Amino acid sequence: MSRLNRLAVAAGAASALGALAAAGRGVGAAMGARPDGVRLERMRRSPHYRAGAFHNRRRGTASMPTSQRDVLERYRANAETRRPAGPIPVVSAHREPATEGLHVTWFGHASALVELDGVRLLLDPVWSERCSPSQHVGPRRLHATPVPLEALGRIDAVVISHDHYDHLDMATIQALAAGTDAVFVVPLGIGAHLDVWGVPGARVVECDWGEGHDVRGVRVTAVESQHFSGRGLRRDGTLWASWVLGGPGGRVFFSGDTGYFDGYGGIGAEHGPFDVSLMAVGAYDAAWRDIHLDPEEAVRATVELGGGLLLPIHWCTFVLAPHPWAEPVERLLVAAATEGVPVAVPRVGDRVDVADPPGLDPWWEAAAGLPVRA
Repeated sequence: MSRLNRLAVAAGAASALGALAAAGRGVGAAMGARPDGVRLERMRRSPHYRAGAFHNRRRGTASMPTSQRDVLERYRANAETRRPAGPIPVVSAHREPATEGLHVTWFGHASALVELDGVRLLLDPVWSERCSPSQHVGPRRLHATPVPLEALGRIDAVVISHDHYDHLDMATIQALAAGTDAVFVVPLGIGAHLDVWGVPGARVVECDWGEGHDVRGVRVTAVESQHFSGRGLRRDGTLWASWVLGGPGGRVFFSGDTGYFDGYGGIGAEHGPFDVSLMAVGAYDAAWRDIHLDPEEAVRATVELGGGLLLPIHWCTFVLAPHPWAEPVERLLVAAATEGVPVAVPRVGDRVDVADPPGLDPWWEAAAGLPVRA
């Protein structure tokens, strides 16, 4: 090998090592921390915790299948349709906080702002470019964030469903801890992550299913979901939850990430009926049936909840499953029409007045390259 070739190989190796170093930078911090001490003792008292991990109520529920070969085949088969063909429209208009009523602003994926009786609750906020422990590798967002975090204004509470990277983002949490006075209401164990990210312990409230916290007159209650948790190789070391947000001006159900189970009727009987339900409809696959709702299941769950207006979440922003990009909302509309469930599908960044929801605007069709309906 000539000296020139040796230099080229050395330069290539150095570049590769540099890229690996960049990809790994900050990964350890982003993975968070394991609960210990008083926090761990409280977790052990939960009826959902045994043998060092949390469990779904239905025994035998799989977290993720051990073999992903069929899933990878579906990824390859749907490679051209898993991403939109054109730009995703984003609404970036500044709005003054709503002082009354019930409004929901969807920021993409599972991130949303609920304004209820003037109380502002931010759900599963992810503002980073990637939902990954590294901002150099991992699923990258398909559209810009509608507004900078600092432009959101006052946030009274940040509510987290579970600790997966597409729902709990270190950089976003750190920015909210520094830039707002919000309390962080989270399932059991997640406070360990927030501790190492610098969130003051006095601003962290951890809840088991059935427990809640009052935020300026709005009750935020953790309820059962069927999912799993984990930010590294260890799974199920923190709890997962759906959330009920209730005040004089209305009631909201936030699914977070969950599969279908037989508990929705009971949740509705205890906490409903709801004015609006933010229901996960995307990132599903046959192999993940236990832990991710598909669109038809989201409609079924909404009916059983007495869920009111269905606002679909957990789609559009990241490619996390092999199904076509627009399929979740297309299937959802068919199922909802069959069951008589009202649906609002806002553009990313748009605010929905739940008392006066907008008519259907099929904005996703142009983005997906589908024939636009008349």
